[in-house]
Amino acid sequence: MGRRSDHTREELQELAVKAAIELLDSEGAQGFSARKVAAKIGYTVGTLYNVFGSYDNMLLEVHARTLDEWFDFLESRLKRRGKADPLHVLAKGYVDFARAHQNRWFAMFEHVWKDGVVPDWYNEKATRPLVAAEAIILPRVGNDRRKARRAAHVLWAGIHGLCVLSLSRKLDLVESETIETLTHSLIDNYLKGQIARK
Repeated sequence: MGRRSDHTREELQELAVKAAIELLDSEGAQGFSARKVAAKIGYTVGTLYNVFGSYDNMLLEVHARTLDEWFDFLESRLKRRGKADPLHVLAKGYVDFARAHQNRWFAMFEHVWKDGVVPDWYNEKATRPLVAAEAIILPRVGNDRRKARRAAHVLWAGIHGLCVLSLSRKLDLVESETIETLTHSLIDNYLKGQIARK
């Protein structure tokens, strides 16, 4: 790897983000550190802090890249869904992406931000799957935006919880069904209840 002057700030940021993603994928959050990222790209930890400003800012960029990959993955699933229910496709995509990128997925949700606040641009990335789900749900609940928004949040929380239990190998403690069966049941039964209450 080159010396400090061999890369621009933008190139260094890209190198660091890619290295961080590789480290998280292979070692998880427990084996991750800014020092390891710096060593992987041949620079000092001080250089990373000069580029990102803080450890949290570096992870913000890493997690933002994961969110982009995740949303692209979900969109590609929706585009080739055929006649499948789009909510079921989103749920399966949620689970499949988390399963394929388990270490990075857990790291993204387990990280506690130092000041507890993330930028608006990051929140927009994080909520794109919710917005997509809300748009799908809206006509099913009589175009009631408040009800669609609540349903999207409830279903997201439920599917996320099932995902955490499944990936941490604890799902079989509460149920012998597959996570796919459980997510579909959650979606169908919750929405039936919402439609019945119209």
